[in-house]
Amino acid sequence: MADPVERAALADDLMWTASRQRSAFRGIRAAAIRQALDGGSTTDELARRMRVTEADVAWMADHPVATLRVASTTSRRAVRIA
Repeated sequence: MADPVERAALADDLMWTASRQRSAFRGIRAAAIRQALDGGSTTDELARRMRVTEADVAWMADHPVATLRVASTTSRRAVRIA
């Protein structure tokens, strides 16, 4: 999809489906929003086309992917039993 605003809107819509790719869609949406803004689109235009507020657009562009804490796995040393 060539138009970054349409790509952002579609990715946003797909995020709210029962998809396992939500993080990927969030990243696509953020990249498309930044591309649209760099290309001269305004936050007002993006907000109208995506059906969100201008504050939402700013947040989406700045927060591309949610980060989850991952429990670290400690390596265990093998113990020799004689």
